[in-house]
Amino acid sequence: MTTSCEKKIKEIEETSETKVLKKVITKNKISEETLTLMAETNLKIVAIAQKAQESKIPKRTKHILEEIEKDHAQLKNEIRKIAKDNFVIIPNTLYDTSTIKDFIQEINISLYLKKLETSLLTELNFYQKLNVSTKNKNLKNLIKATIPMIEKNLNIIKKEQKRL
Repeated sequence: MTTSCEKKIKEIEETSETKVLKKVITKNKISEETLTLMAETNLKIVAIAQKAQESKIPKRTKHILEEIEKDHAQLKNEIRKIAKDNFVIIPNTLYDTSTIKDFIQEINISLYLKKLETSLLTELNFYQKLNVSTKNKNLKNLIKATIPMIEKNLNIIKKEQKRL
């Protein structure tokens, strides 16, 4: 009789702990959709920067694109870390690259830079909205570090567009 009561008490304690944990996990959980969107916007910028480097471009512009690619490669690793912590699998490559391929068919460096600027602005707006809505501490920290990097890259791209 005593052991069955002890078992029942233990089950109740485990159940209440489980409920608390579920609330904490749910409260701080980042949706798979959010992390996938973060990964995809990041991958698009990397793809555009890489593709632009394949064309004949000035050395200075190539260096700028390499830096943006490097920044976003680091960002990809941070996104992957948060996804792993939240048990979410995110894309490693773009599933639908048709819009980028269509765009890339006949373009010059000015168009690459404009497409990169547009993609960075989209990414910036997404991160700003996400910063307001998320409660996840790790994601908030990543966003706080990423927004200035995106803004810096946007400014560099705009200066380079004026220079060309």
